Amino acid sequence: MQFKTMQVGPAKLTVHYARAGRGQPLLYLHGMLGWLSCEPAFAALAEHFDVIAPYAPGWGPAKDDLPKIDAGPLDLTLHHCDVLDACNVARASVVGSGVGAWMAAELAAIYPARVERLVLFNPLGLWREEINSEDPFAVHPGMPSQSLFSLPEMRKQYVLDGRDKVDAHVEELLYLRASAKFLWPLPDTGIEKRLPRIKAPTLIVTCANDRIVPPAYGPVWQAAIAGATLTSIANSAHVPDIEQPEAFAAITRRFLK
Repeated sequence: MQFKTMQVGPAKLTVHYARAGRGQPLLYLHGMLGWLSCEPAFAALAEHFDVIAPYAPGWGPAKDDLPKIDAGPLDLTLHHCDVLDACNVARASVVGSGVGAWMAAELAAIYPARVERLVLFNPLGLWREEINSEDPFAVHPGMPSQSLFSLPEMRKQYVLDGRDKVDAHVEELLYLRASAKFLWPLPDTGIEKRLPRIKAPTLIVTCANDRIVPPAYGPVWQAAIAGATLTSIANSAHVPDIEQPEAFAAITRRFLK
């Protein structure tokens, strides 16, 4: 992914973003690991859409912007509207994974006029005591992203291999810090009362191996969004755009087309 920069919003925040493809505009919002190892999914989507993929404030090169964004959903939603404005896009379909799916759902609920269609992969933000799930923030600091993957060795494959191990580990912790600002503690996001405001046709996608957002959450999200449909990916955990990029792109493409 080739990243460029642009200035957005009244505060002129610098956004690092990739944009490729042509056709229907698609805002792609990343999960907890930013754009790490997401190149295949991005490329597959760009074969069919005009894909805009920004780093959210707090992730990657935007890590120092985290204090400039309030913890609630409003600032992030306005920020993503600013990104669309800077890209000269009035209305886009939106796909998000994990924390990015939470951001996408908030955008569709708070500013529905900007969202054409919505695809949410393993969305965070709801909590049910009766569903046994792992807390992504109650992790061993030596392997903070391991619970996101289907197998422990996948952390090494997708996060560490080919990179300086210390730099990669520090980046993991920074990504977790950014996610925690917006999502911790999980029961307090408040999104459930806003989900009925979503007007865009919505697809919820769960993954069979996801321990953070187990498949049992799929019907909960579906019931909260009028007309939402539900599907699943068999061989993936919380990060399908990393583990199963072709399935991730194919499901998105079928729903948006």
